[in-house]
Amino acid sequence: MSSIIKPVTAEQLMFMVDNHLPKTQWTFGGAFRFDTSLQVVIENIGKSFPLRKPFSVAGGPACKWTLDWYTERRPMSLASYAATLEKYATLNVGVMLVFDNPYITDDMLADTYGATLVRELYRCDRVRKNSVCVASDRLAARIREICPQMMICCHPNRLIAEQTRRTPALYNKLADMYTNVCLHPVDATRPAIFSQLEHPEYFSVVVNDPLPRNSALRREHLRLLADIRKDPYNTDLCLRRAQMVERDGWHKIDATTLQQKATCNLTRNETATLHAAGFNHYIVQGNQFRNEMTLLWDIFRCTLDYGPELSNKSALIASSVMAAFGLPKNTMPSGLKSFKFTNYE
Repeated sequence: MSSIIKPVTAEQLMFMVDNHLPKTQWTFGGAFRFDTSLQVVIENIGKSFPLRKPFSVAGGPACKWTLDWYTERRPMSLASYAATLEKYATLNVGVMLVFDNPYITDDMLADTYGATLVRELYRCDRVRKNSVCVASDRLAARIREICPQMMICCHPNRLIAEQTRRTPALYNKLADMYTNVCLHPVDATRPAIFSQLEHPEYFSVVVNDPLPRNSALRREHLRLLADIRKDPYNTDLCLRRAQMVERDGWHKIDATTLQQKATCNLTRNETATLHAAGFNHYIVQGNQFRNEMTLLWDIFRCTLDYGPELSNKSALIASSVMAAFGLPKNTMPSGLKSFKFTNYE
């Protein structure tokens, strides 16, 4: 059966982005967590709205160099990892392998699993778009030893964990060290910071961070996540995290403040200001979401223009892409899909 989505050219759709971040590069989070849904969206958004097909996806298998916000995942087999990389390559999309743990100790630098993930990322990069994103300068140095050819980007957790004051000078220094630097989510709303960056094209912006702009607990939260990664069965740590989130009101919704700038979800005016200042790489993050539906919602919310004159067309694009999930398949759904009679790959 042919696809229900008729391919269109980018030139035919330029009017859809004239007033919302034209000529920009996008990265979608959720890789290695929500791959099945993410790949369906990428394949079909490439047909219905190629201007917003992402340059890359971002994420990482669970290892000592990564953090999980909710459930601690098990490591991914190297066979499954390579197959996932190949699937994104067939979609002509790069993979940004994210190591978002900023608290890397000497013994963690010697982790062989993480090193293997990096080598395999480079080996499987037949579209030459893959990169690594780290939250630790020490880990970046280690990866340069493992794979000198690899592009290395700076994760926002590197800035969140920073003990000194964040200044334009700090950002400019990091831009000399990394291929690309992602702004701290709060700094993306501070012209005093981003207007002083020498090369805005070297920086990325997260557009959908849901944490409060005035939260003072980001660094403490990252430290707890890193401790939980080391000791996943320590329920005291998990309880402390839950109490912290509740105390700071991260998940509370106040209907009276929905139109105010309470969270780090960027407004259209803020993204327009950033774009006018020269920032052209934007990230729809997925690490803070429990399920893929929230991520998919944000992909459409952040990338499409829902102005009155275009809202019907944007809704058609979103519904057409999501309709791909209901297409007939030649395989029967089964809860035994990933079942194996042995623990060996």
